[in-house]
Amino acid sequence: MVGVNLFAICLALALLEVHIEGPHGWAEKLPTWRIDRPWLRKLTNGKPITGYHVYINLVILGFLHYPLIVSKWTLVGELRIISQYLLVAVWWDLLWFVTNPHFGLRRFKSENIWWHDKWILGVPKDYIVGTIASAGVWLLADWLGPTRGTTVAAWATLVGALAGLTLATTIICEVFRKQRPPGVAG
Repeated sequence: MVGVNLFAICLALALLEVHIEGPHGWAEKLPTWRIDRPWLRKLTNGKPITGYHVYINLVILGFLHYPLIVSKWTLVGELRIISQYLLVAVWWDLLWFVTNPHFGLRRFKSENIWWHDKWILGVPKDYIVGTIASAGVWLLADWLGPTRGTTVAAWATLVGALAGLTLATTIICEVFRKQRPPGVAG
């Protein structure tokens, strides 16, 4: 159930962001502040830092922390939230491309996406790093938790739910994209 909820968050964020940004990813045309220095792009895999992304990520982190606010904060709980946030960052971004009528799978390539300048195995490096970091943080929480070694399957279930629901969304979006009349973006 958590995986479905995380997917719903990712999809809602992606659809909202598609409506805000349109064909111009990474807040390229938005009226927001930017910090763009060569040394910073090395830390962010080629992206400037924008006010838009700082604030939307703070909102996401706030919502994800709600369960820890209404219950008791624990280090294990915090690590789980960070792990889930890393997954949301990856899948929300992927769903932006899947649902964006100006992109879709046919334009999901490094030459079309300036803000992802490093790719591995056909996907942005950020996706691989984010997923590995999520797994690492989850494993640390598992190791520190009272039921050591019993929740690794829960992380895999989260990723499986995200992957399966993203695949279904991709198929639906591609079918609708093919049915658009000529001249309509997509």
